[in-house]
Amino acid sequence: MNRPSATSAFKALVSGRSAGRRQGLQGVRSGSLASFLVVGAFLAALSSTSAMAQPGGSVSAPGDTGIALSEDGKNRLHLGITAGAGFDTNPYSTPLAGDEFTGDIVARFRPYLEVNAPGSLLSFGGKAQLDYGFLPGAINPDTQSFLLYQSLLSADLEVNRGGTFNFAVGDTVSWNSDPGVAVLGSLLNRVRNTLRAGVGFRPGGGTLTTKLGYAFDFTKFIDIQNNQGLIGDGILDSMRHNLTLRADYRFLPKTGVFGQVGAGWQSYPFTNTQPNAFPLTAIVGAQGNLLPKLAGLVSLGYSNPFVVDNTGLVTGAVIGVVGQAEAQWRPLPQTSLSGGFRRTFDPIALYQYVGNNRFYGAFGQTLGQFQLRASAGYSALEFGDEVAGDIQITDRPTGRFDQHIDGKVGLDFYVTKWLSFGVSNSTDYRLTNASDATGANPINLGFLRNETLVVASARY
Repeated sequence: MNRPSATSAFKALVSGRSAGRRQGLQGVRSGSLASFLVVGAFLAALSSTSAMAQPGGSVSAPGDTGIALSEDGKNRLHLGITAGAGFDTNPYSTPLAGDEFTGDIVARFRPYLEVNAPGSLLSFGGKAQLDYGFLPGAINPDTQSFLLYQSLLSADLEVNRGGTFNFAVGDTVSWNSDPGVAVLGSLLNRVRNTLRAGVGFRPGGGTLTTKLGYAFDFTKFIDIQNNQGLIGDGILDSMRHNLTLRADYRFLPKTGVFGQVGAGWQSYPFTNTQPNAFPLTAIVGAQGNLLPKLAGLVSLGYSNPFVVDNTGLVTGAVIGVVGQAEAQWRPLPQTSLSGGFRRTFDPIALYQYVGNNRFYGAFGQTLGQFQLRASAGYSALEFGDEVAGDIQITDRPTGRFDQHIDGKVGLDFYVTKWLSFGVSNSTDYRLTNASDATGANPINLGFLRNETLVVASARY
């Protein structure tokens, strides 16, 4: 692709598929060997763990899935994998204005492992998951590559669950390859770690419950192409502390009201070009069963990212009304419908903050051994001012507005409760008024991607 670039920094930042196919491939492949070794180690771990189910190891309880880790069979280890093959029209989220088709046949593998150990004194849950793919370059040899979509490792521990006082701690580490919230014309690779802890208090019979939670979130973007640019300079890397207090009062067995306040601090430890943010949120709401087959949630409040730079507060004019409204309806045991709207504000790199106005809906239907599921969403994304030091990233330094439409539909046939075959189709469509800086022929950063797969899933 012959793609103009106004600044070398922007070219370095988005030098994936949309900025140069061959250069982007070298970056992807530079991480392919390490990713492949991770896959191999993960699958080897699954294989060795599966051996526990053989004679001499733990045995599953009759009629249950998973490997029993305790004599009573309550603590269990689950192994699963989903494998799919099909066609992806835009695996690298290349901008719509690109002059070359980048679709390819794709094969994806998603092995995972789950550990569940429920208990009143100690409760533990853990998960390891990998989403890995291969693009053979059937249409264009330049798209041939391995691609790590996501890897994830998560664990949660709760002490005295259901008691008057309880304590919980957890951590999640993930590697993600995706365009990100503020799309810049290429896949971005990032490692994210979220550490969380909380305490709960339930006096009396649990009519009133309070929870105090803390979360530490660190996100590091990986410059796998070694282009230095904005990613190498650490402008996108962020660190966030967040403290939340929530109280729930249940006036009916399945219905109650709640209030929640949260405050945080987001900083960018490797650069001085990004302003600090001190997000604050306060909401009240109600949730529960309105009718035997109808449940709902409604909340309303105020949120402001409170972004502060060297001139002072820059988000004072933000109309920070936030909230959510959602309804869930089950007219039949085999049928489920849900939908709602949610409005939020969050600080982000490069654009101070983003406001998300999202409509969403989902449908599920079971017909014998068939299971149909569908979901769709529309997001209107309002961005703050572009902040990248002396560099202009796009031609919309102010007033950037994106629209994102996503949808997914799938049909599965369950041969047994642990084995299924099916088809799935997912679509992502991003519209934006932003293009890459001020080149002679600026390229709009919106993209369209559709992936259709034939899948097989197994869970033990």
